[in-house]
Amino acid sequence: MQINCDGEHDMKAYYVRFAALCAVLLLILGCSPADDEMRAGTAEDLVSGLWAYTGLTTSGGDEMPLTGIFLFHDGVFMQQSIFDGEPFEDQRVMAHTGPYAANADSVTLFARQQIFVAPDQDAPLDVSADHEHQLTISRDGDELTLVFGSGTVQTFERVGPGLGSVYSIESGAFALVDDHFILVQGTSEGTVNGYGTYTRDGNELELQVTRWSEATPDSATNLRDVTLQATFDGVSLALEDGREYRVVR
Repeated sequence: MQINCDGEHDMKAYYVRFAALCAVLLLILGCSPADDEMRAGTAEDLVSGLWAYTGLTTSGGDEMPLTGIFLFHDGVFMQQSIFDGEPFEDQRVMAHTGPYAANADSVTLFARQQIFVAPDQDAPLDVSADHEHQLTISRDGDELTLVFGSGTVQTFERVGPGLGSVYSIESGAFALVDDHFILVQGTSEGTVNGYGTYTRDGNELELQVTRWSEATPDSATNLRDVTLQATFDGVSLALEDGREYRVVR
């Protein structure tokens, strides 16, 4: 059978009309192809990437503004934040890292490092390990909501897909993803954690810090909007004051 130009044109017109009809039906049903794709996505698809906090509401309904970051990357999560408020030096800090498991519609976090810093307390540092957190998730475009088993609701906006690498270091993790760095390191002896953007020249890193926290059992320091120097050669991370954290395999 031969198909002439008119026949080809008629076939194209048919497909155009068919596609238009499908679009109308989707609108009538109140959904779209993007909605279908979102519903079909797994929990891993929904959470994967780098996210910036937009809010935190406690189980009691109290809103607690904060500035922070959350990363889900190839089975590893990292989180760092400092609550907003003044004086900034007294604001409390959270930092976590460890593996996670994505189920059909939920995520389980296994926090290897769970760090809390309360600079306004006599004993500001609280570091513990091996905590499990169950949370349910929902996503609307570039907005993500995590609801923890405790009832706490955390909301985020997408920063990027999380392209880059996460390195396990002694008592923590270090990430270079989407032109951002994240550092979460801590033991009962002390912690250093923070995030921001960075530029790199060979092994030299210039860290443009968004939020940063350092603490010992006796004292704590919060920093924001500062520049720090570091080096990273894939084997160890060295901060400008000489502290060094080796990559562990």
